Amino acid sequence: MIRVASGLRVLALGLWGGASAVLCAGPALAEEPKLDLELFSQEELGEPPACAVRLWQAGLDPDTDRYAVVFHEALDADHTRAPARIVIGGEIVELERVATGGATTGYDLYPEQAYRSRDGKTRALLELEIAPEEGEAVGIDGGRMIVVRSGYLPFTVAVEGDAGCLAPPAGEDLTDLFAPYEVGGDSVPDSLIAAANEAYECEWRDALMRSPVTAFQTSEEGAVWDMSCAAGMHNIGHVVAQVYIADPNTFSLMSFQDPPGRTRPSPHVLFNATWDAATRTVTAFASDRGLGDCGTFERHRYVDGEFVLVEYREKPECDGTYVEPEDYPLVYSR
Repeated sequence: MIRVASGLRVLALGLWGGASAVLCAGPALAEEPKLDLELFSQEELGEPPACAVRLWQAGLDPDTDRYAVVFHEALDADHTRAPARIVIGGEIVELERVATGGATTGYDLYPEQAYRSRDGKTRALLELEIAPEEGEAVGIDGGRMIVVRSGYLPFTVAVEGDAGCLAPPAGEDLTDLFAPYEVGGDSVPDSLIAAANEAYECEWRDALMRSPVTAFQTSEEGAVWDMSCAAGMHNIGHVVAQVYIADPNTFSLMSFQDPPGRTRPSPHVLFNATWDAATRTVTAFASDRGLGDCGTFERHRYVDGEFVLVEYREKPECDGTYVEPEDYPLVYSR
């Protein structure tokens, strides 16, 4: 097992998994020098890139320990890879990915990845235990990195890590999350347009060019996008998506809970929605006909990445008597 104090840079020679047999071999191997693999300092890592894959020595904390990260690979917003970096003997060595194995996840991450330096002298093999995708970042629960250089004993280190994008939208202050900002219709990818149209058939592209997306940043990496489009005379449909800020092609349509005993036509659609950013609440009403004398009224609150129904009202009788939707008979409240 590797043991390194949080304030130290140099890793002890690792014995982990299948590599232990090689490292514990006889006197002939013992004469070979040890590979001086080191941890990055916070200063060497510098300012974080828009997106990155990070591996740190298992048991350390990259946010609090000065030395923790052992492998760093910067990604562009479209997940194009820059050369990965490790530190050997005080020198930063750049590695390029040359092979992958297993099923890919977000950020083009694979459970098995092989890297090689341009001069071919240094190679690294990553064997990663990738956590189920939950939210915007991909967690690496465990695994190992094996580094090989000709003339040296192989070095194996137990790792944990993550992959994600940390860049906020331009001009947004992370201290004021859920403040609304606009996203132009031309910034909505075709894949999201297609998903919105499947949930609610409408001329989405034309509608979004006339009425920009109302967006709310929910974390360093994610945002909620409220897209609206009118397909009928009395109601404007809204489809809400949870979006990766750096790559809007990575998204999921959000669902709205049904009140007890009722089923909405689509779990992804609200009508005539308005937002209260201070309480992270969206209010919607659907008019059954132009007189506005019947329909539904509902409120949902954004909590921990999903919408929770907090109020639902309904006036099913179209009797010619107009009532404000918020005064419809109460069906459910939380």
